[in-house]
Amino acid sequence: MGTSNTREFILESASRLFATAGYSAVSMRDVASESGVTPANLYHYFKDKEDLVRESLAFVFTDKTNPIEEIMKSPGDPAKRMERFLLWFSWLLMEDVIFSKLLFRELLDGDGSRLKYLAENVFQSPFSILVQLIDDYFETSDPVFVAVSIVGALLGHCQLSGMVSYLKEGKPERISPEAITRQIMMELQFKVRATNKSVGRSENA
Repeated sequence: MGTSNTREFILESASRLFATAGYSAVSMRDVASESGVTPANLYHYFKDKEDLVRESLAFVFTDKTNPIEEIMKSPGDPAKRMERFLLWFSWLLMEDVIFSKLLFRELLDGDGSRLKYLAENVFQSPFSILVQLIDDYFETSDPVFVAVSIVGALLGHCQLSGMVSYLKEGKPERISPEAITRQIMMELQFKVRATNKSVGRSENA
């Protein structure tokens, strides 16, 4: 196995362990054993556990968010691109266990240095594209706030989906990626219509 392949395999193994057991419960020796390398070889690729954690996060999140950027930059009107983004990100959160567990773990842990690292090196580009897409989609004084609200809604639906399924109002068809996308699009389109009506009234005044 080549150097790059070995490093990638270690990151894949570490990501699975961190997502399943958490950072504190996983040792460098555990990762070495899972990856089939010696502890000494592991330290050849990663200087310490914190370095391995950061690189594992970047490996998972970068790999998963690249298609989102392509979706948001794809041809078509802003509404269609927004719909594709919502569906893809909803699916990613609901179906990719490693991605969602690692993301929620980071948000809950609140480690400032790791959050800063991920914001600057992984999430800045797709978030900026989302803000621009919102700015293209409808008039708003604060597209950043709207972008955070949309992402927050998606994260919330994913986190609550397990509990909601047991509520009498929480039918399975309401918590699927398709249902989440459809509902958020309806809310956004309502805002577009309301904004257009407001603009029309101002112009006719």
